[in-house]
Amino acid sequence: MNQGLLPGWTDYLHAVERKYEETMNQLDLLIESDAQERDKTKAKKQKEKLQKQLLECRQYDQVIAHVANQQIVLDLDDGVKVNYAKFQGVDVPQGEGKKPVKANVLTKI
Repeated sequence: MNQGLLPGWTDYLHAVERKYEETMNQLDLLIESDAQERDKTKAKKQKEKLQKQLLECRQYDQVIAHVANQQIVLDLDDGVKVNYAKFQGVDVPQGEGKKPVKANVLTKI
């Protein structure tokens, strides 16, 4: 049942990631231009903020991909709380020799 949810969500997430990257590229052009120093400083701060947001998106993307690969089965008869619980405390592998990280895919209710 959840197959329709994750592809739509990842499409949105990837579009946001691309938008962040495009905006950072535009900011790089401004930073390297002969613009006023105050505009460059503002662009640098905005780029730093976008870099943090992009990193957060990429980390969440890894979590979503891991959950999608698990193909968690949802039963609408179980109710929202039971189904939401399936997306809380998900162990996401971090690579060989590293401990998995627990992540919540959905906001707790």
